[in-house]
Amino acid sequence: MIAITSTGNKLSSLMDMRFAKCSYFCFLKDEGPVFHPNIFKEEEGHIAPSVVNWLKEQGVVQVITGEIGSTAQKSLKEAHIQAVLIENDKYTVRDILKKIR
Repeated sequence: MIAITSTGNKLSSLMDMRFAKCSYFCFLKDEGPVFHPNIFKEEEGHIAPSVVNWLKEQGVVQVITGEIGSTAQKSLKEAHIQAVLIENDKYTVRDILKKIR
C-alpha cells in the first residue's frame, strides 16, 4: 500500500512536506483513498521510528512526502518502506494520485 502525507483529510488537501509531523496520511487502498490522522504529530522528540512502525503495521510499502530527516530515512530503510520525495509543495493529494495511477 502507498501512503501520502497530507495537510488535511480531503483529496484537495496539499501534500504535507513534513513526514513524521504531517497532519494526515492518505492510504491508497483497493477501495480508494482513506485518510487517517497522524496520531504521533503532537509528540515530542524523535517520533519518526514510531510513525514508521505504525505505517508498517498498516501495510505501507511506499510513502510519498516532501522531506524526510535522517532518523526517518534510517527507520524507513530498516522497515523496507520506499520513500518518494516530491519537492513541489503545491501538489494536492489528488494531483499525486493522478501522477501515480
